[in-house]
Amino acid sequence: MDKLDALDEFARFGDNRYEAISVITSTPDTQGGIYTLTQDVFCQVLQRVIDGEIDIDELELWANVVESRQDIDESAVEGAIYALS
Repeated sequence: MDKLDALDEFARFGDNRYEAISVITSTPDTQGGIYTLTQDVFCQVLQRVIDGEIDIDELELWANVVESRQDIDESAVEGAIYALS
């Protein structure tokens, strides 16, 4: 799994997100490309929270990480990420 795959897996709360976190934390923000968090992915994550698949505390942590990463472009949902974090 490369860094962009790891960022995508993390952003989507994928089954391999813990492996993705390992890849992300071992790779500097400035190395590799930029992952773009789309409105579609954001809405999918929120729907999973509503459906009870993702805990609200996990969502808050996720939003904090998304907001703080230089290698994640969250501009499409920036206000919502800020509100969640």
